[in-house]
Amino acid sequence: MIDIFLMIYVILCRIFELVLSKKNTIRLLREGAVEHYQFHYKFIVAFHFFFVVFFFVKSFLNNNVNIEYLYVFFIVQIFRFKVIYDLGKFWTTRILVINKPLIKTFAFKYFRHPNYVIVFFEVILICLFFDDLISLAFFSVINFLLISIRIFYEEKANKFRYKN
Repeated sequence: MIDIFLMIYVILCRIFELVLSKKNTIRLLREGAVEHYQFHYKFIVAFHFFFVVFFFVKSFLNNNVNIEYLYVFFIVQIFRFKVIYDLGKFWTTRILVINKPLIKTFAFKYFRHPNYVIVFFEVILICLFFDDLISLAFFSVINFLLISIRIFYEEKANKFRYKN
């Protein structure tokens, strides 16, 4: 039953994030932000959709979970919400560039993309929680490729901002 609750939590978080992203995207575009490299976004959305649906269905069929990974997952969630909080109105699921200074608080002092590190670990931890090593390999490879592509294009779009 805890596996069903985990997936409901993940679904609710993703819905919250999409609503927040939409709100922030509209505001940033009104303030002069420009969206870059939109073509890969549909693949990221599709990945997350299939990942969540796969494990939601699996949560009804699964009897074997590793609870210790759930604890680590929720520790990672603290960092996830901290990153969203620190980015504030700049947090979005799209690559939007506005001519304003980059965020330099918390993890952003040390990493340019802490949010993608968190997403990477979330996928791993959910697979480990469900004790599904085949899905771990499958989803982790795809997630790594999508995150690598995303970071490449985000870096390219924000290149001028890193010089400041």
